[in-house]
Amino acid sequence: MERFWKKSLVALTLGSALLTGCGGGGGSSSGGGSSSGGGSTSTWGLYNSAYITADGFVNALNDVDGLIADSDVILYTDETFRSMEPGEDDWFVIYDAKYDENKAVSLQYVRSLYYYDYYSNNYATGDEFRAQEDSDIFNGDINGDFWGDNYEVVDYDDFTGSFWGRNSGFEYEDEDSTTDASLMVADKEQLKFFKKASKVSFAFSVSMETAMSLVTLGNKVEGLVAKSQEQLTAEDQMALMGDLENLTGVTLGEMMEASQDNAKKDAVVSKIAEKIGTSAQNLESKLLPELFGLEI
Repeated sequence: MERFWKKSLVALTLGSALLTGCGGGGGSSSGGGSSSGGGSTSTWGLYNSAYITADGFVNALNDVDGLIADSDVILYTDETFRSMEPGEDDWFVIYDAKYDENKAVSLQYVRSLYYYDYYSNNYATGDEFRAQEDSDIFNGDINGDFWGDNYEVVDYDDFTGSFWGRNSGFEYEDEDSTTDASLMVADKEQLKFFKKASKVSFAFSVSMETAMSLVTLGNKVEGLVAKSQEQLTAEDQMALMGDLENLTGVTLGEMMEASQDNAKKDAVVSKIAEKIGTSAQNLESKLLPELFGLEI
């Protein structure tokens, strides 16, 4: 029983990580050389997106980042103190889902980014921004460019109700803004949860209700394993066993017996399939072995 449970627990942890990657990735807009057809010609050259907006930039980042949860604009250029400083650029603040952090970005910097492509487009701007960011990180500047002149990571301070630049020290929050940072983080976590559950529902042909239960259980296992450094207490194991039994409608003991007895196997498979709302064939061939590491 202990060996069977540990195998299930490890599989649950791996399954939770697996489910994060269900789905497809983003595409690329760049290519090499030049092409012609139908009387028109595309020219390969150096371009920039001189009129890109804060929203257009964030949408481009989402396209470039692919499966990562969506980034979005928190404060626009007319909502930041730094934009009001004489001689300063127009600054906006975003939630950057790729790194799960907030960033202040200069609109002029984004519009000045040059890239090679067939035409001017927002996707290439987002791609070039990530490339410049990767270069900064490689050079040790993990909070943005060195002085925070182009972009920088910002932190929200509950006492002042403002975002503050890590490199520049600038305050970004406008006094009239009503941003609730704690609520914003909660909304982001909820969005990630529902996106993950949607992918599980599609990949394993189960209802959203079941998918949300699976994601919740997987997250719980990951958290407990991380906290305990892979040595779960007996209480944690019992709690997780109870969660698993509530989800499937059968005990691990019944699963063990079914793995040794074909007559019991059909009954257990039917019982679990009915409980979670899927077919017996899908349950036996995909859900149990791929997500839970169980074969019965």
